[in-house]
Amino acid sequence: MTPPAPEPAPEPEPIPVIAPAEPAAPAPEPAAPAPEPDTPGQAAAPSTPPNPHARPSEGVYAVGSSGVAPLPPAPPPVSPTTIRRDSWRGVGWLAVRLHVTGPIMGDTPGRPTVISLGGGAEGGWRIRQWVGMGTGFSRQPHETYRDRVFDGSQVVNRSGYMSAWDVAFVRLYAPVRGRVDPYIDVGGGLAFFEPARDRATLVGGTVRASAGFDAWVARNVTLGVFGIYRANFMDETIGHVWQAGLDLGLHW
Repeated sequence: MTPPAPEPAPEPEPIPVIAPAEPAAPAPEPAAPAPEPDTPGQAAAPSTPPNPHARPSEGVYAVGSSGVAPLPPAPPPVSPTTIRRDSWRGVGWLAVRLHVTGPIMGDTPGRPTVISLGGGAEGGWRIRQWVGMGTGFSRQPHETYRDRVFDGSQVVNRSGYMSAWDVAFVRLYAPVRGRVDPYIDVGGGLAFFEPARDRATLVGGTVRASAGFDAWVARNVTLGVFGIYRANFMDETIGHVWQAGLDLGLHW
């Protein structure tokens, strides 16, 4: 007799699984109010106050905005008496001159009889930037004399010289800026005439009026152009003379 087949075991009932509840969606934040349009002539207020200790590279201080930090207080004023003032270029000067001399009118020996090339020098001190005092010396041929020797076959030209020592002159400078110093001056002194003939040296007086300018080519060096009217009082005569030339000056 065949035993009966065993009945299958009953299947276990499924355990119900409860799904986790989905989180509720966050409530929407209220929308930020729209910025009001800027009123003409009035800057918008910054959202956060600027940091006065921030560096300019952080972009906190925008030019023209209300977030610019105030400027520091101004320094105290300085008395003008404490400001150092340097002197102008060249208080003293010394110049060498090359000039041409010729007659204007008058009588000899005060008036020269030749147009000649001469030279001289002058020096002085600028009391102020616009005024100075100086002294000068010049020398040039004043006349020419032809002398025949005994046999009459040869002629020798002899020259007489005039030297002028301007004991003092006053020079006024034009108040202009730049590298050019225009000036005028007036002065006088002694004149010494050495005749071409065998005569003693004559001593007289001389008066001058001059105009010119100095051009600064270096801090202590100038090149100048000048013209001089001169009156020589010599041996009871008056001779009127013109001089024109160039000079090279050193200043310190």
